[in-house]
Amino acid sequence: MTRPRVVRRGGAEIRYDRSDRPRITAGTVEAATFGLGWSVAHHRREQMDLLCRRVHGRLAEVAGPVALPGDRWQRRLHLAEVARQCFALLPAGQRELVEAFTAGVNDATGDATGHRRWSPVDSIAVAQLLFQELASDGSELRMVEVMRRTLPAQVVDFLLPEQDEFETDVDGARPAPLRPTPPLALLRELIGQAEPRDGQPLVVTDQRPVGSNAWAASHAGSAVLASDTHLSLTNPSLWYAATIALPDTTVTGVTIPGLPVIVSGTNQHVAWGFTRLPGDVVDLCDAGPAGPGDASPGGAGAAGGPGTPRRETIAVRGGPDEVLEVRDSPSGPIVGELAGRAVAFRSTLTDPRALDFGLLGMYGVTTVADGVAVLTDSGLPPVNAVLADRDGGVAWTVGGRFPARAQRGPRGFSPPGESVEWIPAQRLPRVVDPASGFVVSCNNSTTAARSAGVAWNFFGGHRARRVAERLRAGDRAAESVSARLQLDVRAELYTYYRDLALRHLPAGDAPEPLPTLRDEISRWAGTADRDEYGLAVLVVFRDLLREELFAALTAPCRRYDPEFTYCYHGHESALRGLLDALPEGLVPPPWRTPRRFVVGQLLLARAVVAGRVGHERPARWGEVNLLARSPLGRAAAPDPLVELSGCAETVCVAQPDFGAAMRLVVDPARPERGLLTLPGSPTGTGRQDQAAVVRWATGATDPLLGGRNRRPAGPGHPAGSPGARPGLLRRLGALLGRGGPGQALLGRRGGRT
Repeated sequence: MTRPRVVRRGGAEIRYDRSDRPRITAGTVEAATFGLGWSVAHHRREQMDLLCRRVHGRLAEVAGPVALPGDRWQRRLHLAEVARQCFALLPAGQRELVEAFTAGVNDATGDATGHRRWSPVDSIAVAQLLFQELASDGSELRMVEVMRRTLPAQVVDFLLPEQDEFETDVDGARPAPLRPTPPLALLRELIGQAEPRDGQPLVVTDQRPVGSNAWAASHAGSAVLASDTHLSLTNPSLWYAATIALPDTTVTGVTIPGLPVIVSGTNQHVAWGFTRLPGDVVDLCDAGPAGPGDASPGGAGAAGGPGTPRRETIAVRGGPDEVLEVRDSPSGPIVGELAGRAVAFRSTLTDPRALDFGLLGMYGVTTVADGVAVLTDSGLPPVNAVLADRDGGVAWTVGGRFPARAQRGPRGFSPPGESVEWIPAQRLPRVVDPASGFVVSCNNSTTAARSAGVAWNFFGGHRARRVAERLRAGDRAAESVSARLQLDVRAELYTYYRDLALRHLPAGDAPEPLPTLRDEISRWAGTADRDEYGLAVLVVFRDLLREELFAALTAPCRRYDPEFTYCYHGHESALRGLLDALPEGLVPPPWRTPRRFVVGQLLLARAVVAGRVGHERPARWGEVNLLARSPLGRAAAPDPLVELSGCAETVCVAQPDFGAAMRLVVDPARPERGLLTLPGSPTGTGRQDQAAVVRWATGATDPLLGGRNRRPAGPGHPAGSPGARPGLLRRLGALLGRGGPGQALLGRRGGRT
């Protein structure tokens, strides 16, 4: 066995365990932060550079013209200038820590390796990356604005329900079930006006449920935190594990390469983790008549119309520089147009006051109450925060800056130039030590968050409900219980679609492939295990049903706005209401009866799956759900052939390039029993990285503080069979031949707003 390597630099001792995870020991937090910068740069310097380039619109310099759409969008937001202003506004102590981290990065890599020197503004860029991943790009605001301009108010309210029937509160309570009542006469009229959509762009955009699961459960004076963050699965992995040992505290957890702070983990008094909160932190505003460059925000058109012009020059590897003409309005940069009017974008992302590194305060807290005070006063992206302490305390709150709204969502455009004040930290919602003994957050709507007006467009509550059910029934103080729950693949959401399919498929003699299709769906046992039959068809079947129905009902929206998309996350109740009402005249054209419509979508779904797997036999879920991490480096090694259990609607979220980018389970009173599993190694290269990916995919767990690897916490998800076909699923998008949602290297495509 190779002995751990030890490095001493800048007043810090960096000792690597046999998994290459660093333990950084120092007498001051500044020296420890220097050591963190040194270690992260030693392992992930190229990744850090690519993350920074992506955020500030400089990726085309190294990736060429393929990166131009993303660079154009980022340059319009002017995030590099925002980052410079943000660093200048940081408290002096935080600036010193960022500078210490910067010094550590440059000491590790210097100029000899060919990397440009790291700067404090680059660390701000990586923090901006988290803001952009977890906050809105304004799509849902444009959606609501267009719907309210083109559809009857009752239809809009039906399609944008405030709650879903799976609603689960922070403490696990279930509010009264609420399914919206379809306004049948108005819906029939819209369906009657719709036309077949062969070859038309998709209307429903199924955005990834970025943001994760987290819960904290107390029992007999002890508490366990479980946190798994759902982000792009990248190669190398996005998270980096480290321990910082100071004279008065030891902090163990994960950070993102480039950040000077442990983001999620434990200080052996308190443990904390985050999930995405769809915070109401963005405004779109009418900024006056559109200019010639406003209609194509992803392009390099000339700017015009009112506002302050700005010129951005984008260097392009292998091609000429591109000059982007932009204009800025009092309500923010112009990012598009709607009905001949310019649209301006404003967000906490573009406000230099909204970002800071107050999260460093978590290093010294000793109770969940202390932690709540730190997090509500920190410049974080909009997040749910879940905490546990060594005395059995549990808590939930929100982190970030939230505008105080006179109107709560769903909402459309804001008045131009409207000043925005933030909700004071002490007024942000929180739940501490509820009677249930646990708190749970899975990106779902909750009474506390909704009542406080900090968020809307929540994801469905089915994952939170499943977690709450299991916590009520289990030994909540055991780390192994939460580790198994993180791997739960019960897919109850699809039971409705299985029953719908079997009601409409003929049960007796029928021409093929109907009997085979019925048998395949009947074989599904209710999980997203890789060996399940029938789930692949049901997943695509649901996507096809909602596309046909929502596209027909929102056809006036698409006529008004050719870029209209329906991106409301909590649409499941509305979709089921429409499907239940199919016999009431809600069958979309060209289908004439509910049976023909349902069976037609089933046959299309089966054809899509067959095309994906390359055979006509019933397909196992693992055949289409194959690991395919997005490259986050120029020479990323290919992934091992691994079939994944789990899907977007199970507690164990797993798609080929998206899922639990980190799984943490810890009782802060006994961190030696904690677990931290990542889909990759600290170095991000070599056999060790490949082995870590396989352990993560198969459900194995790794110790938080080092030592022997643990056996799988739940049923294994072994590597794929030789006959499995590699590739990306990316849900319906890839199955129908359109691009998947986002690439870790190139970033999201700008210009829809």
